[in-house]
Order: sequence, then structure tokens, then C-alpha cells
Amino acid sequence: MLDIAFQYSYEKKDWVQCTNTDFVEKNIEELPIVPMEEWTGYGDKDGLHVYCYNHDRFEDIITIYDNRVISADGCIFEGLFGIKKISQYDYTGHKLIPYRWRVFQRNVYSSINVAADVLDMEYLDRRRKLRWYNFAFSIDITKRKYIISQYGDSHRDRVEWTKISSFDIPDVVVSTAIKSMKDSVKIAYGIRPSVLSQIKGYRKIKAFIERPFDINIVFLKHFFWEYICEIGDDGFDKIFPYEEKDNYKIICKLLDINPPKSLRKAYSYNPFSLVWYMIFKQWNIKDINYMQKFFYLDDCIANMYLNKFYYNPVEKRTTRTEYDALDRWEAVEFYCQWLMRQKGEKRMLKWLYYVSAKREMSKLQWDIIMPFYQYHNDLSEEVKSRLLRDGLTEYVHDAISMEVTSLSENWKHTKIKYDEKILAYECRIGEYEFRLVHNTGMLPKLGAVFNNCVATYRDRVINHKSIIVYLISKSGYKACIEIQRKCHIVQALGKYNHKLQNDVNHICCFWAKYNNLVIEPDTLNPLSDEELSELENIPVEQIPYIKEVDEMNLSELLALDDSRIVDGYYLRLEELISKSNKQCLSAPHWMNFPDEKSKLSYIIPDGRRIFEAAFAGNTEAMRALGFMYYKGKGLKRDCDKALQWFVKAANLGSKDAKVETERLKHLIKQQGNERDLAILQALYNLRRRMAVGGTN
Repeated sequence: MLDIAFQYSYEKKDWVQCTNTDFVEKNIEELPIVPMEEWTGYGDKDGLHVYCYNHDRFEDIITIYDNRVISADGCIFEGLFGIKKISQYDYTGHKLIPYRWRVFQRNVYSSINVAADVLDMEYLDRRRKLRWYNFAFSIDITKRKYIISQYGDSHRDRVEWTKISSFDIPDVVVSTAIKSMKDSVKIAYGIRPSVLSQIKGYRKIKAFIERPFDINIVFLKHFFWEYICEIGDDGFDKIFPYEEKDNYKIICKLLDINPPKSLRKAYSYNPFSLVWYMIFKQWNIKDINYMQKFFYLDDCIANMYLNKFYYNPVEKRTTRTEYDALDRWEAVEFYCQWLMRQKGEKRMLKWLYYVSAKREMSKLQWDIIMPFYQYHNDLSEEVKSRLLRDGLTEYVHDAISMEVTSLSENWKHTKIKYDEKILAYECRIGEYEFRLVHNTGMLPKLGAVFNNCVATYRDRVINHKSIIVYLISKSGYKACIEIQRKCHIVQALGKYNHKLQNDVNHICCFWAKYNNLVIEPDTLNPLSDEELSELENIPVEQIPYIKEVDEMNLSELLALDDSRIVDGYYLRLEELISKSNKQCLSAPHWMNFPDEKSKLSYIIPDGRRIFEAAFAGNTEAMRALGFMYYKGKGLKRDCDKALQWFVKAANLGSKDAKVETERLKHLIKQQGNERDLAILQALYNLRRRMAVGGTN
């Protein structure tokens, strides 16, 4: 008979076998427990705290050893430990905490039971009865069947407890269960299987039930799904029989490969070593020694799980199945192959090993790799050289964002339609306004204002993979928010991808709660219920959709009431006038004009607002007029006149005009060509021209 219990040891930071017979035999309700919480992100309060029933609160810990805790208040606690980890940046939290694990089997012919006694920490209150759950995993190895108990607040929400993301079976419990299953398999088949696989948790137990003589092949079922589908429902069993002990030979024959001997050994420990090998073979990697380091990594390549990859026998390629992840995989593959051509395979593999082993592909790095893959042919050699020299840095991110933003000016703008639920995200909360992107023409503007790569999200926004919301107030743009799956906030950042200020973070959290949005970790700093309740009296007003200046056509801009003219209006008007097919008037030689403004208004009537504002001292209009003189669309091209207007705007305090002045002087001196001067306009004008409350 097998009956072993495990308890958590704080000293060893792991689960250990219980030596106290009471902890093994008694029901969990009869045993003393020590509920604790480990806080991170709370400054001076960080650390371990123990719950005191007498004081009905969590107290600091002075001493902890051998299932005994002494609090700062002098209270002493003894029993089974249960530790809930709480982070200020983890909005979800994990309320289900195991206090004891058990492995039980009456004899080698009976079922093996793995169970956990789990406490719902939300009910940790001396005025309420503790709520316990028994999570069970019952295994009949000879019948190749198992039963897993379910958890959920309602029948509709119930799932197998092994699917709870924060919950997995400790290694020592898994090893004990598999040891017992090996004995049962030996009695049934006469052979005791050997299990070397580094796979952990409940997945290892399930795989052993399905293929005890080679559990690794179970994890490659998805990799071979095209072969399996070709045969039918029982394709997997026909290709890889249950009692087969050398699936490695079958794999090599199936894929028509002759891999190094080191791969066979690696496969015994890690099934995904095969996927690594097929990827490297696809990339024509030659360095076997360096390649071997990857064979023992976990199932992740640059934050993408290898169990989602499959082999396409027609194309003879290893790739991914999900549409969203396929974009990322193609971008990573492109970047790795480009890096290998430029710096050699060792340098590329060194980078790939680091980001795969550490799982440290940040959002910033993805925001470099994705547009680099999409717009590689359009990016300047300077940016590519900087990427090679510096790597995936913030500076490179900004450089690529600026170039893509300038390129996006020439893309066809597409109107984005939303359903009523999404439109409700647009609202006014106090002095703040949350706005949706209704037209892709707004993306380069936001990219310029926030100095981020949101302009590269055009296709994602059109296909509703991402919803972009921006937050504005009287003092300017405050936040750029990305929502995926219609209700999950995956990004919420300020200018230059900086974290949001406290007041902006507070209002975004309140807005998220008001709209029932899910805040993913590392996006917003979640507020406590008390902090959220303080914001409940702020009025929320739905905003009817009104076009932004960047979304308007020329006719709409000309018809706009004077009271609605905002920053960016004159530059947008100049841009559309320059692109329009309207014929400008030519002034006859005998016609005399009292001043330059009158002449300009006669030649280009649509630009009258620009001319009037420029001569009245508006720096944005001065810059717009400078660009009109430089471009020569409707006016005779005059770089000296353009420079004069840039200088006037700069003397009135426009930072952008100062940059444009210096650039134009340099380009005139160097006799700059069209492309150089186009970059002047795109990169140094577009970047800041739309910032509400910013300098013109």
C-alpha cells in the first residue's frame, strides 16, 4: 500500500515528505495550518506575512523554521504551510493555495490517486468557515484512463483543476506517482519503463499514461499532425504504436533526416530538441556544437512555445499553426537569418539562446522585430546599421518607429468600424477623454506624438487583432493603450513607452473597470478596491464620434468652423493642398498685390487660412507656409522663402521650426535632393506636429 503526504518547507523552498503521522492520516480540516502571504512591489511591506486568527490580520514574521512561525506581535503558529504570492503588478492574484499533497494506491493493481488539499484564501477570515477543495487526479494505468476533478464557481465555468494556470503538481509528487505507475506497467507488460524526460507537472503524468515507454512522443503529436491527419483518427497510434520503445528511428525515417548522435541522447530528455534541430536544419546551421546547447532548453523559442510548431512535409518546413503567432514566427525567422548573414551563425545563435533561455523577449524587442520584418526593404541603411551595431535597443526602436511613421503617410487610410460594445470605450471621465482610432490615418499621428511604433499596427487594427485607444486631456496626449481579444489590455504606455504617471494610471484603471476590461500583468498598476471606490463619483460621459483633423479630407477641413481649429490643422491643410489636383491660379504680370498674403490668397484660395494665420504669428501656420514654398506645389519653389518662414517660427519659440531650419540650411548647402528633403518633412515635422498643447 502506498500512502505518502507532502508538505511545503520554507527552508528548502520545496515540497518534502511529511514525517508527522497526523499530517499524513488526518483530514485537512482537523489539522493546524499556517496561512502566509509573500508580498512584492509594496516597498517596505515586501516580504512574508502570517495570518493571525486572534487579531484577524496579517502580521510581520520574526522567525520561521520547522513548520513554526513567530510573528512580530509575539504570536506563535505551527502547522502546514500555505503561501500565497501577491504582487502589486499582478492584477489577477492566485487565491487557491495547496497545503498538502498526497499520493495513494491500495496495491499495484489498483488506481493511483494524486490529490491536493487546497484552501481558498479569499475566505481567510475568523468570522467565516474555511473553504477547502480536494483536487484529485485518479489514474488507471492498465486501462490507460484517468479522471481529474473539476473546479469552478458555476457549472458553466468548471474546468479540470490541472488547467488552472497558477497551479501545477510539484516535482516530488510527480516523481512519486510515476514511480508507482512504472511498477504497474511492469506487472502488465513485463518491462519497467525508463523515464528521463525533463517535462514537468501534470503533463508528464498524462504523457506517461498515454505512452509509458516513450512519453516524449506525446509532446510531438502536434508536430506530426499533418502525417497523422493523412492517415485518419488513429493515425498517431499507427505511426507510433503504444508499446514502441524506439520512436526515434521512426521519427528519423518519417522526416528523412540523418541527425548527429547527440540528438538521440537529447531527445531522451527533451522532446522539443527535435523541433530545435529541424528549425536549425531549415536555417542551414552548420555549427553542431553550438546547436547542442539548445537541445536541452525548455519548450520555448523567443517566447513562443515549441509545442505549437508543426512540420509541413509538402513544403519541408517547420512553422506554426496559429495565425497570430505565425506573424511573430516569420518575423523572428527573418531577423535570425538576416542577423546570421550579417554577423555569422555564432553571433545569431548566441542572441537566440539568450532570449530563449531567459524568455526575455520584451514588448520593446517585438516592436522592433515586427516592423523590421514588415518594412525591411523601405528602411534606411543607417537604421539597419544601427540595429546591427546596437541590437534591439530603445534608440533603434525609436529610429524604426520614426521611419515607418514617415512611410505611413503615403499609405491608403482605412476607416475602422467597431460594434457598439467597443464604441462604448470612447468616453469622457472628468478632464480625460478616451478615444478610439477610427481611421488608420490616426496611427502615424499617434506614433509621432508618443514616439512609439503604433503606426506599424495598421494591419492589426484593420483586422481587429488590436484595438488602439488613446487618452487625452487639456494638457495633451497621456496614454496609448492596446487592447486584444476585445477586452484584454496588453499595453498602456505614455510617451517614449514610459510607464504612466500615477494620476493617469488611476484613471485608466477606473476606465478599465467601468468597461469590464481585463488588465494583463505588467501593463497598468492595479488599484485596490478602496482606491477604485474613491473614483466612483467621477462622472462618465459617452462621447459621440467626431472626426480628428487627420481623418478629414480637404473639403471637410475647409468647411470646419473656426472654433474647431486645433493644433495640427494648418499642417494637415497644407499637406492635402499639396496633394490635391486642384488647379492653382496664376497671377497675370500686370496684377499688383498690396502684400505677399494677398498674392498667396489669390494663387491658392484654399490656403487662405494658412496665410492669414501665418501673417498673424501662428508658428504652425508659418511652418506650413514654409513647406508650401519648399514643395513648390501651386507656388514657385523658393527655398529661401521657405527658410525665412521656418526662421520666423523658430524665433517665436517653435522647437520643430528650429530643427527644420538647421536641416534645410544644411540640405541647401549640400544641394539636397528630393528624398533628403522629404525625410526632413516626414521625420522632423510629423513627429511632433500633432501634439496637443505642445510647441509648434
